Amino acid sequence: MEDKKTAGRQKISIEKLQDETKRKVAFSKRLPSLYKNASKIVRACNVDIGIVSSCPSGRNQYSYVHPTTDVVIDHFVNPTMELDLVTRLVAENARNIAIENNIKLNELEAREAAEKEKIRSLEQMDNIREKCWWESIDQINVENLTRFETTLNFAEGYLKDQLKKLEIGTSSSSEAPPENEDS
Repeated sequence: MEDKKTAGRQKISIEKLQDETKRKVAFSKRLPSLYKNASKIVRACNVDIGIVSSCPSGRNQYSYVHPTTDVVIDHFVNPTMELDLVTRLVAENARNIAIENNIKLNELEAREAAEKEKIRSLEQMDNIREKCWWESIDQINVENLTRFETTLNFAEGYLKDQLKKLEIGTSSSSEAPPENEDS
């Protein structure tokens, strides 16, 4: 068996961050994943869940509740209580909407991952391919410049010849036709 190069996944001890700025950053980064994981638990286990959190600064309050606030609070206050028909219907509708939204979210995440892979692949192909001399100033050399100058001079001469032909054709057609002296 080969020796591992890394330690792999290890348990990280959870402790309070002393630096207030780091604590705020960690909170703002971890909050979306907390809600996402709560949504996955709801979808996988068909449970009612409620999360209430406040920002370390105390200015903002955040909550995630499924299916509704009333259902979660009623279950918390009295776990054995049977819900009335209207509350059950509202909860079921909220569950269905959450399931539909999670399906859409998964589809969008899959599309985003596919697009990121396409971009990565295109960038990799662009890095691999040989660049033409005009795409990079570093690749321009005397030979390329001389060839380019020759091509431009040839094109200039060709255009001047065409212009002379057009001028000759225009001047000869604008002259008055010779008059007949037979009359």
